[in-house]
Amino acid sequence: MKRILFLSGTKGGTGKTTVALNTAVLLAYLWRDAAAYPVVFLDLTPNVGTAALVLMGDPLATWGRPSLSDFFAGRLGDPLRGFYMRRWNTEKGAFQVVFAYLGQDTPVARRQLEQVLNAVETRLRPRALFIDTPPLSANTPVAGLVDYVVPVVTPDVSAIETTKSYLGVVGGRRLKPILNMYIPEYPVSTVHSAPWDAVVEKALGERPHLVPFDKLLQAARQALEVEVLKLRLSESPAVKAIIEYARYLAGAIET
Repeated sequence: MKRILFLSGTKGGTGKTTVALNTAVLLAYLWRDAAAYPVVFLDLTPNVGTAALVLMGDPLATWGRPSLSDFFAGRLGDPLRGFYMRRWNTEKGAFQVVFAYLGQDTPVARRQLEQVLNAVETRLRPRALFIDTPPLSANTPVAGLVDYVVPVVTPDVSAIETTKSYLGVVGGRRLKPILNMYIPEYPVSTVHSAPWDAVVEKALGERPHLVPFDKLLQAARQALEVEVLKLRLSESPAVKAIIEYARYLAGAIET
């Protein structure tokens, strides 16, 4: 099982969750015949994160259900009792994503998080575990527990710098960064007098993968839809870019 963290440092609003969730769904489809539960998604945002709401498909579906918050608070002995599954049917067969979330603002202890990860690996046996976290702190419990890190930034100086500062904290192999919400009509950073992709490359060490700004993604998210399952490549350049990154990610973690 490969553990993949999508990272934006202390910066919120970078679209990190959108990219992480869509990529996870794409790989679950790609690996649908390779494992019973090919992809597991951990949404560690307190009080039910966006990814969990989308996977549940109903903002009221989380009410009264056990979550990882119950495990971290000692109310749940088996962490897998706080996991759920979303399944989709396609012409080429069904596929699913197993996921878990924090139903409350509960502290996440590193030791307990390790227990969750070990239970997932030994009992569900996925090919990949995706971790989506809120903006990080210096003592984040995910530090040292991931194999790969995907930096997600926007054309914003503070987004790039905060992401850079946390790469050394979380550990793991750094994958190609994503420059999300990129607007081709405004390609240059006025602060640096250089193209945004060059600014990201200088800060993070590699030319980024560009995901353009797309209002259709916002509309799909408001409907609690997974964008890559709702929008066509021909109508959404952002979806096309995310699919391209998912293919890159699949190759990177399989080598």
